Amino acid sequence: MDNKKLTPQQILNESYNWKWWLNITDIMTDIALWNVAWQSIMSAIWERITVWDTANWEDVWRWVATTIPVPSPLWEQMSIASSDAQDTDWWTWVRTIIIHYLDSAWVENEEVITMNWTTEVDTVATDIMFVNDFHTVTVWSNWVAEWDIDIYQKWDNTRVYNMLEQWGNKSLVPNRMIPAWKTLVLKWWHCSEARDKRTIFRIRSTDHYWVIVPWVFLFKDTAYLRKNATWELSLNVSCPALSIVKVSAWGEQADWEWSCGWWGVLTDNV
Repeated sequence: MDNKKLTPQQILNESYNWKWWLNITDIMTDIALWNVAWQSIMSAIWERITVWDTANWEDVWRWVATTIPVPSPLWEQMSIASSDAQDTDWWTWVRTIIIHYLDSAWVENEEVITMNWTTEVDTVATDIMFVNDFHTVTVWSNWVAEWDIDIYQKWDNTRVYNMLEQWGNKSLVPNRMIPAWKTLVLKWWHCSEARDKRTIFRIRSTDHYWVIVPWVFLFKDTAYLRKNATWELSLNVSCPALSIVKVSAWGEQADWEWSCGWWGVLTDNV
């Protein structure tokens, strides 16, 4: 089987001889399998439980802050710590994690960090622009974190940018920044409300008509739900490099639970 990457046009125009073997039926499958040059899948999943207020536009994540903060545009060094001393236990909980971030050139990068219980560990990188994701690398018999693990602004553990919640092994935070020299085409999103509380969901990004609008998360689509879940909702919306995508919600009553997700095609600007 020829493992070379094909351009999108080749995928559309050619019937290459190994397609039957993988039972590939659409271009999205090819992109997910990294068979298409210049393109990959970007996605996010998240949830929020038992929120006791009705604040306008809560970001759908599990930390106490209503809004996920955006790091300084001058870049930062960050710190990571667990809320429980049992994390880092060699025989039970999380030992190492990896963060996926954009550096000062807005290029994708990553760093592996060894936990030190509740004592904060600073990142080696001092030029972090945005944390797109993080997850465990080394775990022991319990396979998950004993308690919340937060990544936050150095010297300020209340300014949390991303988190891995208790009993989890991967971040459930919805925001993503599009790297330099790339474009994200949002294809689908979905959301659900579990507590019979009428809720408005909106997927948002900091751009409009291909122009970045710093700090302003403009609406791209909306859904109303009450003890229900959407199907996958089609978008086909383009977001330029350095735009930030997230989902927020507004519950009309307190004590609600939400979950959401989105995915799209990340394309190199070639």
